[in-house]
Amino acid sequence: MAAASAAPVSARRQARHVTVFLDVDGVLNSYPVPKLRSMAEGRKKLHAWHYELHYRPSIVEFFDRIVETHDVDVVWLSTWSQRCKSELEPKFGLRNSFDVIEMPDETHNRYAHDPRQWWKARAMEDWLATHEHGRAIWIDDDLAWPATREYFLENYSPNRLKLIAPDFAHGLTKAHLKEIREFAYPKASSPKTDEARTGDPTTSDPKGTS
Repeated sequence: MAAASAAPVSARRQARHVTVFLDVDGVLNSYPVPKLRSMAEGRKKLHAWHYELHYRPSIVEFFDRIVETHDVDVVWLSTWSQRCKSELEPKFGLRNSFDVIEMPDETHNRYAHDPRQWWKARAMEDWLATHEHGRAIWIDDDLAWPATREYFLENYSPNRLKLIAPDFAHGLTKAHLKEIREFAYPKASSPKTDEARTGDPTTSDPKGTS
């Protein structure tokens, strides 16, 4: 007798699944952070690669929790590439290990202002093209560049792709985490309410580095 095939993923569950594409510098790491603010925010320091990182354990812990409690995957999309797994995951104390999209060349974030040349933008477009029904949150301080931000806002529905651009000096905040939770597990509401809730998030000043 043939083995029973796996039950298909329900449309409701498929619609709720979210992949978070996560940058490091300007998102988890803000450097340098003044001592008083670092103490107030409960920041810690770590050394990885050849750098000192200032991060908030509560923000890092958020991503461990959300993959365990929601239908969410996290993918590293950072110039740190495989060092996210080999150095940052153990030093951050993450319980979970995330997939990585490798930086394909040495351009780093030189073309962050141009969505047609920036390697991260091309990686996002490739993922969206190959995951026809996929929903994603892209978190990167360089999404503050107007041309790149506008390109993705114009070409993708806010119910399918959410952009979060933290300020480099502060990184992710509690308000951003609330946005991520709400996008990953939206409450039942009218389409107009959904559209308003998933509107344009945060920053305006472009950053040249990440």
